Amino acid sequence: MLIPQFYGRPFVDTLAREFAAADRSYIATAWVRASGVGLLWNSLTGMLGRGGRLRIVAGIDRENTSREGLAMLLELEGDVRVYVRHNEATPIFHPKLYGFRSGVECRVLVGSNNMTGAGLSQNEEVAALLVEEVGGQLERSLKAYMRQLRDPADGLARRLDEHLLDQLARAGYVESEARLRGKAGNSGPSLPPANRLFGSRQPVRRRIPAGVPLPSGIEPRPETPVADWNRVFVKLRLARGTQGQLPLAVAREVRRRLGEDDLDGPFTVIDRHTRAERQISPTYPRRRPEAANTYKIEAMPAQGHAILKLELVGRRILAEFFDSAQTDGQAVYEFLIDGLRSEPPSTVDPNGAAARRAAGESLEDATEGVTLYRFD
Repeated sequence: MLIPQFYGRPFVDTLAREFAAADRSYIATAWVRASGVGLLWNSLTGMLGRGGRLRIVAGIDRENTSREGLAMLLELEGDVRVYVRHNEATPIFHPKLYGFRSGVECRVLVGSNNMTGAGLSQNEEVAALLVEEVGGQLERSLKAYMRQLRDPADGLARRLDEHLLDQLARAGYVESEARLRGKAGNSGPSLPPANRLFGSRQPVRRRIPAGVPLPSGIEPRPETPVADWNRVFVKLRLARGTQGQLPLAVAREVRRRLGEDDLDGPFTVIDRHTRAERQISPTYPRRRPEAANTYKIEAMPAQGHAILKLELVGRRILAEFFDSAQTDGQAVYEFLIDGLRSEPPSTVDPNGAAARRAAGESLEDATEGVTLYRFD
């Protein structure tokens, strides 16, 4: 039997019925998010509370599994074991399998639904249901497959605990939910209605029930960088002619992407104009010498707005300056201003100047002399 999500009920409804009747459950999914675990939370805790058994193997490829999603799985109590699987070579772990043993039946759902909010409730997905008596070929192959996925012999699977989760986050294998949602939200608006070639139809969505212990900070904030940014543009506020101040959030995110463990410290960039290496260094206030209050970089003189682009190329950072009075600089400046108009904004306005603009005042006028930045 086929179970379509878009033209049927949300897939989470099907899973809820299966968990309600099951005493053993097996899940192999490419991606896990807090949004998906939250939808299944009551079903998972209900089955485990009855003495059920749960085995989960989750993939961490392609920056789609979130730290908060895995952390929620670790919060489950009872006979539950969670594994993460990753191959440092080319293959991507990509299954979406949900298996159940209930009474005299073994029931397996195989399809395209990941354990994410979109996969369980929003996307156009489809799954197939296989049913056979307990002890048959279906149950034997299900158990064999799950054992194979969890087998530590080839080093592809590791049982998850808090220590391993911290290692995965520090090494960049998993990102925060906010960064991953920001990545999706940064894809840009769809075509204007007059230019669209296809219809528009909203899916039936399920909301996470009240009382589910969702981690804090899973919603993206305007200053949350997208997970896979390669460039950041900064409209600099200049002091003493050409001394630019780089926002702390930008400098610290660059250092994070370079693999630096300390919160603050210098980092090296390659100047695209001079081809020379330059060091961007923090300044520390006397009252709190343990944390920087800004980063400074010497910019070129500008007739208009001075804009800095930092581009991540492998493990190096290229730096390039633009002047909005020139053609290329004007294009970059318009890109920053357009980011203030998007919903949610993709350009960060740390001081909120755009939101406080006076009636009839343009974004350009409201943000005159204000630092802006946009990850891309």
